[in-house]
Amino acid sequence: MRLLQGTILFPITAQRHHARLLLRTNIPKNMGTSIRHILVDQNDAVIRLSNRLFERLWDNSQGDTVPQFAGCRVRWAEAVVELKDRKPVGILRVVFCYLYFDHQGRLDRDKVMKDAALMMEAGIGSIAPTKSGSVIHASSRFAARRRDHEAIWKPSPELNKAICDAALDSKSYERL
Repeated sequence: MRLLQGTILFPITAQRHHARLLLRTNIPKNMGTSIRHILVDQNDAVIRLSNRLFERLWDNSQGDTVPQFAGCRVRWAEAVVELKDRKPVGILRVVFCYLYFDHQGRLDRDKVMKDAALMMEAGIGSIAPTKSGSVIHASSRFAARRRDHEAIWKPSPELNKAICDAALDSKSYERL
């Protein structure tokens, strides 16, 4: 299983309109990719969220809710899975972020996008650090510190394995 590690990325969902184009270049016809959304509840139970439900929650078009997460910040893993003949064969990357739900269980997309913006701000500083004279602009370092404390989470090895198993359909997990 290949897994891109060591890089803090923001979820493809935040850039979803470009994701399909980015993920489909130079891939043989029997190969492909898929995005898997995995939620982790307060008891470390892994729950696969269907892409269809995630899209409806994201767009808030159908009034869909997830009542069990009403008023909660929920750990979320977004995995990009490599497919061969429509079967998962590897994980290309996993991003560990949070989803926020309002008191009715509707997805709070604004909070998710604020976290994505914070991740981008933190990442830009490592690409183009600025320095003027003896002053180092540390705003990206502060953003990285905030990102690490507010916008991302790190799973235990056991939970990481369970998330990868859910993404690869290796085991049966609860689905929404």
